[in-house]
Order: sequence, then structure tokens, then C-alpha cells
Amino acid sequence: MATARAHDPALLDPKGPVITAIACTVGAVLFLGAGGAFVYVAVHTVADFHDTGSGWVWAGAGLALAAAFIAVVGLSTISSARAERRATLQLAAFGVDATALVLAVASAPPTNDNYDQALLLIRVSGPGFEPFESGNEVPKYRFGSATQGTVLPARVNPATLAFTIERPPARPAPAAGDA
Repeated sequence: MATARAHDPALLDPKGPVITAIACTVGAVLFLGAGGAFVYVAVHTVADFHDTGSGWVWAGAGLALAAAFIAVVGLSTISSARAERRATLQLAAFGVDATALVLAVASAPPTNDNYDQALLLIRVSGPGFEPFESGNEVPKYRFGSATQGTVLPARVNPATLAFTIERPPARPAPAAGDA
């Protein structure tokens, strides 16, 4: 008897249509370009098999494998971009407003492009789903001012537990008479 497994909470970085289109275009270029290179190399490897000896065969096989790998990367780029966009649209359509209470903040390793990150442990609660906890690495430039006890606005898809969090509200500016 199979039982339905509850979804794990997943922090979603919303993707707009332009970013999705760019990612799909890059994926298509990789897929089609590498696929064409794979076919070209494979055809010439088979055609020249007897004429040039085994050196060309091994080089051709290596190039064909590299082209196949790049084609798979292109296809996975397209698939990933479409899945992220689909999740973004579902969150917008079916999501409910919620709150995320910051339970702990820790330093996290920087991203590949050297952006500092923070590790936030949060408890998300709202209508239509059981409260859950989630630990996520987030950009420090967006969430660096979050401290333990900070309440962040969130949006949660109760069916999939995909959620987004917003940066902490800005502190009010001091009044003109305050010194």
C-alpha cells in the first residue's frame, strides 16, 4: 500500500517570464548546437573509420561524448527553468500570505560569484497548512539585517510547501525632532 509523502518545504526564488525565456534560449542553443556537433562528429567518425586509423576514432568518440554532455546540460537547463517558472506561477495563484519567524541566523559560505550569504532557520506559519521549520542559505545583501525574532513576510503554496520570504521591513526613519 503506497502512502502519499508530504512535501518538503522549499524556498523558491521567483522567476519572471524574461529570465525564463533567456534560460530556455541558452538551453536550446546548448542542446541544438551540441546535438548538431554530436551528429557531425559521429557521422564523420564512422565515415572516416577505415581511412584515418584509430586515432581519429578515439578523438571523435571523445568529442561526441563531450557534445552529448553539453546537450544534456542544455536540456536540463530548459527543464529546470520551466519547472521554476511553473512553481512561481503556482505560488502566485494558490499561495497564501504567511509569516516567517527567524529562529537563528548564522554565517554561510559565499556563493560561487562571491556574494556573502547567511543561514536563516525560520518557522513559517499561516492559514491552510501546518507550521514548518526550514533552514536556508540566503543572500546577505537582502537578509543581512534579519536577527533572531525578526518576522518576515512570506507566501506559501499549501499544496507543495514551496514558499518565498521577503526582506525585513525597513526601520522607520528618525523623526525630524529626534536627536
